[in-house]
Amino acid sequence: MENGFIRLYKAIWYTQVGRALEQADILKENPETTDKTDDFFSDKQENVQHDERTDSLIESPEAVRGAYEDIIRDKQGNIQRYKNAIGQLIALVENKKNSLKALTDDIDKLEKMKAGAITKSKNTAAELQDSGASDEEIKQHPDYVRHITSYNDYHTTLEEKNARVAKLEQDIERAQEDIETHKLQITSLHRDLDKIKTEQSEAVADLIAARTQQEVDDLLSGIRKDDT
Repeated sequence: MENGFIRLYKAIWYTQVGRALEQADILKENPETTDKTDDFFSDKQENVQHDERTDSLIESPEAVRGAYEDIIRDKQGNIQRYKNAIGQLIALVENKKNSLKALTDDIDKLEKMKAGAITKSKNTAAELQDSGASDEEIKQHPDYVRHITSYNDYHTTLEEKNARVAKLEQDIERAQEDIETHKLQITSLHRDLDKIKTEQSEAVADLIAARTQQEVDDLLSGIRKDDT
């Protein structure tokens, strides 16, 4: 029975502390009562083992089962929240991958246009030089200036897009790490859930057995009294 009572008190403690945490969260949402949160939670910790509900829980298998059901629902809620977070992160990763692909395509085009601009500027310079133009005249020639300006514009745009690519890659990597972390949390919660369900069955069974034993003891005690 010792293990059964340990499971029973664990169920009671989880239930009461869970409610205390809920109330603490409510207090935190209200700026006027935020400073009361620590005192409230401290009081709950001191009184949790002396709550008036403890006796009724010990005496009632239904109440013990309900206490565990509260924990189970909480765990299931957390699992669902992690699943929702994973779904949102997966959608985010897909969006960022699409943006990354579009940027990569733009960069490929810009690299070709940049290479074309520098080639045209070199060809223009060579043609002007063959025609006898000086270096200063070449630098000031409209065609040469246009090609060099295009080259510089492409270069600047490429730097900006490459920086965006680097950030997107970091965001994707971070989101994928978060997804894996959430998956591990879900696995851990499922293990906890299975353990709690087992403890629930054992605690209720132990309590029913204890109640039955008490009834038998009372019955036998009555027989002994009658014999005397």
